[in-house]
Amino acid sequence: MSAPDPKAIDWRLKDAARKDFSKRANLAFLIKSLGIGIIALLIPIILPLVGGYDGHYSISYFYYVPAARNWFIGLLWSVGVFLILYQGLSRWENTFLTIAGVCLICVAMIPTSEDQYSESVFSLHALFAVAFFACLFVVAIVFSKSRLDYILWPPLRARFAMAYNMTGCAMIILPLLAWAVHLFDDRPRDHSIFWIEAAAILAFSLFWFVKTWEYKRLLGLSVGAIIGLVKG
Repeated sequence: MSAPDPKAIDWRLKDAARKDFSKRANLAFLIKSLGIGIIALLIPIILPLVGGYDGHYSISYFYYVPAARNWFIGLLWSVGVFLILYQGLSRWENTFLTIAGVCLICVAMIPTSEDQYSESVFSLHALFAVAFFACLFVVAIVFSKSRLDYILWPPLRARFAMAYNMTGCAMIILPLLAWAVHLFDDRPRDHSIFWIEAAAILAFSLFWFVKTWEYKRLLGLSVGAIIGLVKG
């Protein structure tokens, strides 16, 4: 009789280990999706706090503010890397999320013009920013609603679908609106572009908060169970 493999798991403990791992993997999945939304939400909050608000008319311009540059690049890189590593529920969803993550990293590394009013609307920075939001628009409108059939209660299913439609449309309309404002050379020097971009980021954050809540419902995890897993 051969000696037992020292690397093998005791078969009597395998099922318990797998169940525990599954619970913690589900928790990690929820935390990752929630974390993406939280980090993105911090972008239009932290940058003015550390870099100042007056005279900075676009979120992208904080790249040139010494006190805010590292925050700007770090926050965008964090969201971008999380999007690349995030595993959606289909190959195409993963593809669009990966492209979105790469585009966001390019937004961080290819800065806007230092003159806030001389940038061409066809700059690489602007194109990558719009491409980023366009990918999330597709994920919200197409892929995120494909699993709502698992939610049996029609009113709740309709609410999730409406939330995905609203955040998805906002994520494409608002960036295009900010892009269009750049067409007007004689526009007043106000913070309209900053707030349009902030609203687009808010829509992005809300999308991930909704996705986290949907996954929580699909996985059947209560708030108490999540807290218990975190503490454990």
